[in-house]
Amino acid sequence: PRAKVSLTQEARKELLAQRQSRSERFKQDLDSTWQQIDDATKTIALANHKSINRVQRELYLGHNSFRTRRSKPSAWNAFCWKKKKEHDDAQLPGGRSALPALVRQASEEYRSLSMEDKTALIEEYMRHKERKTFGLRATAKSKVNDITGTLKAVKNELISLQYRTGTETVLYTTRGSTDLPLRGVAFATEGVENFMGTVMHIDNQDLVSKMEGFAVQGIKGSATANYQQCISQVRSTIREVINAKLREITGEPNAKMQWAHYFRNVVTRYLVAIEGWPGRIPFANLSTVSSALPDLEMLLRMWESGSTFWKSLNNEEYEALCRERDAKLNSGELVERTRRTRSDKGTKRTGQNLTTTRNSRRTFKSAATVPSDAEDEENVERNTSHVSGGTAHPENRVTNPTAVPDTNTGESS
Repeated sequence: PRAKVSLTQEARKELLAQRQSRSERFKQDLDSTWQQIDDATKTIALANHKSINRVQRELYLGHNSFRTRRSKPSAWNAFCWKKKKEHDDAQLPGGRSALPALVRQASEEYRSLSMEDKTALIEEYMRHKERKTFGLRATAKSKVNDITGTLKAVKNELISLQYRTGTETVLYTTRGSTDLPLRGVAFATEGVENFMGTVMHIDNQDLVSKMEGFAVQGIKGSATANYQQCISQVRSTIREVINAKLREITGEPNAKMQWAHYFRNVVTRYLVAIEGWPGRIPFANLSTVSSALPDLEMLLRMWESGSTFWKSLNNEEYEALCRERDAKLNSGELVERTRRTRSDKGTKRTGQNLTTTRNSRRTFKSAATVPSDAEDEENVERNTSHVSGGTAHPENRVTNPTAVPDTNTGESS
């Protein structure tokens, strides 16, 4: 058996740095190659008076014409797979790098195989490939790897299909069980990338979250309600944790997180700032930001574990934050929140209109008809003659309520 080699921390760091350097060089080479392809595409389109899409379709078609796919399995490949299965990688002295040497040593054995043996190896190898392709995944890691690899291949095929035929595609993928730790995936080709947001006014993450709730619960209506209840509960817990930790670090029992005026009312007032906020979740009010349930649960775990926390700022750090914020404001990356503009801005509001509007609820209406002075006098004479026609008891005496005292004689008119 292979001897286990324990690497020091410096050796592991050196190996990690080498892997990262190779990966970075590989990405740079790919980017430069794609840039050359784009430049060549534009040159061909200009020289031949063709559109760029036409040239891209032709390039992809030409690339596919050179691609060959082996339809019949090879007996040699099946034999190599069998040898690899017999000698596990952990038992090989040199790991996977020792496999070619082992195969060269066993080449004589392969030449001695009969046609029946090769056919049996091919059949066993095909059954293995079928189980690998269509078999159920046992662990969550294998499931996630299978989904990720398949979706990556599907995206590449859809992009190739778009360049070849001009077909536009929108793809949504979500988990169907809570046992699978998978975030929802939304993919769209370049032509319809902003279709759902600008035309349909639907947020992709919100749609994927609702689709996930429906797939997990399986019942329309209650699935969305239960899923939204879970999201609301997690959001409420995150708010409580944020406010509790803010009060703990500031010593203010009434301190509260204010998303709309975070820099002015929190950073400037208490000289604290949030550190370790995950990049996949926008830094805004969680009620207005559409986030999937796994992301919110991850954010809650980060706050509880201390990965995301409130940090006290000194004067230098606060001034650096101020300069960074001013730079974002000047570049337009950050927009300062202001009060909403009045609906009657630009129109002149006169005092009469203000008085009328202000006192409109306290106005009094006059009677429909107002009696004249002659009618008042006739009513007074009629009432007086009726009273003087006989002797009346004091309780039967009628008094004219409209009589007005005469200022000259002191009698009622």
